[in-house]
Amino acid sequence: MGKTSEAGARTRAAVEVLRKWQGIERDAIETTAEIMEKTDNLLIRQVMEIIRNDSVQHHRVQQFLIDAMTRNPIRLSPEELADVWGEIEAHDELERETIRMAEQLRDEVKDPVVKILLNYLLVDEQKHDTLLGQLDEFKKHMSKLA
Repeated sequence: MGKTSEAGARTRAAVEVLRKWQGIERDAIETTAEIMEKTDNLLIRQVMEIIRNDSVQHHRVQQFLIDAMTRNPIRLSPEELADVWGEIEAHDELERETIRMAEQLRDEVKDPVVKILLNYLLVDEQKHDTLLGQLDEFKKHMSKLA
């Protein structure tokens, strides 16, 4: 088996996993909506809505990956990244500020329900900061190739 056919097999396997994962995300979207319909408890409804919205986004990202592997390879030129890099850096600083705010607030509050949701927000903001950091690493890698 040549390198090309091995790569094709890996791509097909990855796409199969992503499609299966998408099915799980669709189930999560449905079940969280069902749970929300069954309760009037605001905390449960909020948590289910968070999970449902995340599942919708996960499904979209998975489809983006499938399309990138099977139809439209992802392309990003150094020029395209340079055109928006200043705005990305400014946004990342805002993400770091929200992380600092969330950490401070979380450390000050006593209500366990408030802490749960503040922790959720903190983790989500940290996730954004990490993603932007990975984009920065990609930018550095591209500059080494130039």
